[in-house]
Amino acid sequence: MNLLPPCRIWHEPCIALPSVSQITNDTIRARGRVLIVDDERGPRESLRMILQPLYDVETAEDGHRALELMRAHPFDCVTLDLNMPGLQGEELMRILRREFPDVEVVVITGYGSLETAVEGVRYGICDYLQKPFDVVKVNAALARAFSRQRGRRSLAEFLNRLGESVGQEQDVQQILQRVEQSPRVQRHVGDLLSDLVAPATGAPEHDRARLADFLEVLAESIESQHPFMHGHAQRTSFYAGLLTERISLSAEEQEQVRLAAFLHDVGKLGVPTELLVRPGGLAPDERRLVERHPVIGADLLDPLGLPSEVTSAVRHHHEWWDGRGYPDGLYGDQIPRVARVISIVDAYDAMSSNRPYRPALAPSEVLRELRRFAGVQFDPDLVKEFLALVESSDVDLQLVADAVSTADEQAPNRTAAWPA
Repeated sequence: MNLLPPCRIWHEPCIALPSVSQITNDTIRARGRVLIVDDERGPRESLRMILQPLYDVETAEDGHRALELMRAHPFDCVTLDLNMPGLQGEELMRILRREFPDVEVVVITGYGSLETAVEGVRYGICDYLQKPFDVVKVNAALARAFSRQRGRRSLAEFLNRLGESVGQEQDVQQILQRVEQSPRVQRHVGDLLSDLVAPATGAPEHDRARLADFLEVLAESIESQHPFMHGHAQRTSFYAGLLTERISLSAEEQEQVRLAAFLHDVGKLGVPTELLVRPGGLAPDERRLVERHPVIGADLLDPLGLPSEVTSAVRHHHEWWDGRGYPDGLYGDQIPRVARVISIVDAYDAMSSNRPYRPALAPSEVLRELRRFAGVQFDPDLVKEFLALVESSDVDLQLVADAVSTADEQAPNRTAAWPA
C-alpha cells in the first residue's frame, strides 16, 4: 500500500476540471486604468510610453495631484515614486491604503532602501522596482498587480455568494477578515491568486494545479475559524484516498473522492463560528443552522464547474444509511458512493481528534463506534473495508495523516469533530 501523500489533492489528469477563467470576475474593465505618479518628467513619460499600449494611462507630477485625480476618477493601479516634493511617498501610500484599498500600488523609485521596501510591504504594495527600470520588469510588475487584483475580487465574489446563500452579510465580512489574517492565505494571496487569474496557458495540468491551489485557500478559510479544525480537510482526504484505493475504484473516482473529502466542510463558512466551537449542546434552531452546511457547501461549489459527483458528495456526506441523516433523508444505495466513503473517514478523523466539548477517543473506541454504527449511520460494506484497512496497516495511519496535514507548517494540536 502506498502511504505517501499526493503532492496535491489530485495528482493525475483524470478529471476534466473547468478553466480557471470560469471563476474570475468578468466585471473588471478590459483595459485597466493606471496612474503614474512621478515628479520627474523623463521617467514619467517613459512609463507612459511603456504602459499606454496595454492600459488607459494618466500621469501626476506629485502626490497632491495624484489624490485629486483618484478622487475624481477610478483607477486600478498606481505606479509611485517615493522621493517627490510635497507629499512624500510613505504618507501617500498610507492615504492610498486608507482611501483606495482596492487599488494596487507598484513602487518605482530611485530612492530605494531596505527601510523603504519594508514600509512598502507594510502598506500592502504589490511590487517594488528600482530605477533605472526596464520594459520587461515594468510590464511584469503591472501584470502581477492586475492579476492580484482580479484574484482578490474573485475571492470576495465567492464570499459574497456565500452571503447570498446564508443571508448573513456581517458574518461574510468577518470570514473575509479571517481569511486575510490567516498565515497560509497571506502567503498565497499574491502568488496564488495572481496565478489563478493569469491568462490560460492551454495546459489542463496547469489549470488543474491553479484550481487546486484556489480550493486549498477555501479549505484554509474554514480551518482559520478555529484551531480545532486545523488539518481536518487534509486528513479526511488522505483517509478517503486509502479507502478508495483498497476497494479498487477507478482512477477518476479516486480523484473525485479525494477532492470531495477535502472540500466536504466548505459550507461551514456559512455557519457562525460560535456554534461550531461551543462546548455545550445546541438549541434546535441552532442545530438546524449547523445542518445547513452541506447544502451551503454544494451551492458554493456548483458555479466552479467541478464534477457533479464532487458537489453531490459534499451535499450528502451527512446522510445516514438508515435514512435518518440530512439534508435529504436519503438511505442505503440512494446515497452517492463518494458521500458514503466521506461519511466514514470524516467520522473516523473526528472521533480520533479533540473537540472543545470532548477529548479524542482511544483508537480502539473509535473502531468500536464504527462497528456499532455500521448499517445505521454508515455503509456496512465500506465500514468493513475501512476497518480492515486500519487494522491491517503496519504503520499508524493517524500519524501519517498528521504528517500530511502539517507538511507545509507546524500545526497546532490535532483537533476535529464527530460528527464533523
